[in-house]
Amino acid sequence: MKSLSSVVTSDLFSIAKATTNIDVLIVGSGTAGVTSAIQLANKGLSVVILEAGPFVLPSHVGSTPFRSRSDLTPQIHNLVRYRTAWTDRAHFDESVAPPLNSDAWSTVGGRTLFWGGCTPRFTEWDFSDWPVTYEEFETYYQQAEDLMHVSGPNTSRPAFFRGEAQQGFLDRLNDAGIEAVHASTGVDTQEPRNGYMPRGFDSSSDRLIRSGLLTREVERGRIVLVPDAIAERVDHDGSNVTGLIVKGTDEEQRFRLVARHYTFAGGAIQSTRLALASGLKDLHPAVGSHIADHQFIQGLFKLRKPLKEPIYAFIPPTRERPYHIQIQGPFAETWYTPYHATVWLDCDPDGLYLLAYCFGVGEASETNEVVLTKGKGDGPGEMGQYAVIADRSDSDKRILGEMDAFLPQVAEALDAELLRTQVNPLGAALHEIGGLRMSEDPDGGVTNTFGQFWKLPNLSVADAAAWPSQGSANSYLTITAWSLRHAEGVYARLSA
Repeated sequence: MKSLSSVVTSDLFSIAKATTNIDVLIVGSGTAGVTSAIQLANKGLSVVILEAGPFVLPSHVGSTPFRSRSDLTPQIHNLVRYRTAWTDRAHFDESVAPPLNSDAWSTVGGRTLFWGGCTPRFTEWDFSDWPVTYEEFETYYQQAEDLMHVSGPNTSRPAFFRGEAQQGFLDRLNDAGIEAVHASTGVDTQEPRNGYMPRGFDSSSDRLIRSGLLTREVERGRIVLVPDAIAERVDHDGSNVTGLIVKGTDEEQRFRLVARHYTFAGGAIQSTRLALASGLKDLHPAVGSHIADHQFIQGLFKLRKPLKEPIYAFIPPTRERPYHIQIQGPFAETWYTPYHATVWLDCDPDGLYLLAYCFGVGEASETNEVVLTKGKGDGPGEMGQYAVIADRSDSDKRILGEMDAFLPQVAEALDAELLRTQVNPLGAALHEIGGLRMSEDPDGGVTNTFGQFWKLPNLSVADAAAWPSQGSANSYLTITAWSLRHAEGVYARLSA
């Protein structure tokens, strides 16, 4: 008997035989890769997506029966999760394998199967050092919010949390002079009616299957999905990429795939690692550098009396306060882990505890970099053979201090007790950017304002590796919006 995967995916050997017919070859099946693929296939191009991991779930875990199964969901994570290394420069020794202290996921859909669902936009001032303005980018935000069925601010869909307790909670913060709004979420809140069923959490695997574009053979206007296929490197002649070397997860045979255009979409760190493994640092010294992640502090509030309803509040950033806070609950006393991506779906109305996640802007310092390591690593193939070397700048430390000082003010406004806080290391937020930063000219960066490599125009990056900086907002929505812009650039190049 065949598996569900055989219905929606193809195999590497079959695609290798049809390699001359591929318009766009995309590495990675998260929101960056799938969003780009759907846009390009809808324009009539033939697209192949390579994913290093297996097909495990067709949608976000929070939209499945596994949502509330704390006994089973961690096991699903562990099917596709691997450990990664983040360290500071003082503790990095290239002769010693760095400790594995962060997480990554290798599966069709990537992190979009497990992400937390918060979808704020960057602010206008977050684009101050981008070669793209907020005004130029806003149309991509609108498109992304529409295709993701985002609910809450900036959309026509009502907020996911909107009860009396939610409004009272927001009023309490606003009355204390702390602006608070409904959280924007990637959860479809459109009413089920006349045959329409809400989609639940957004995920790239769900969007890809719903698109109707999947096929098992390469053809124009369609998408082929190949799981368990590890991209090892791209070859180039100095002016264009000439092929991509790929192998099966459990195979030794390598294939050389050829396309008109190649796209890295494995997430900022994996896209950067693949560029380094391909020797692209020889083309520009900035390849691998200017890495950043959000500053991340967790807090636990205790209320004086139960709210009796679930709440999810968002305290937005300001120019003077470059961080935001997400407050969720109530719960019996608990703490955040990566397995709690949907923890706020299962609130305890009689609980007294609220979780607070505070994310602040992190500086993309030139010295923060991805380096290749010689150890085996924990990921598929060579995907785990790297370390991120990152140190907090003076600006990072200042923002962390401000975040830590602000949480007690929020607790006071809520007439709550701040029981616990935790400052997390870089990499813990899982909101990485940089490594292949964009610029307005070839000397200033690796890629142009559509993510295409200046030195290799038939190679591009669809994810946050191209970003020179990021606001405090969770990055999922902006990655999706950026990939829409990226696809626009790829199509313009191929149709010129």
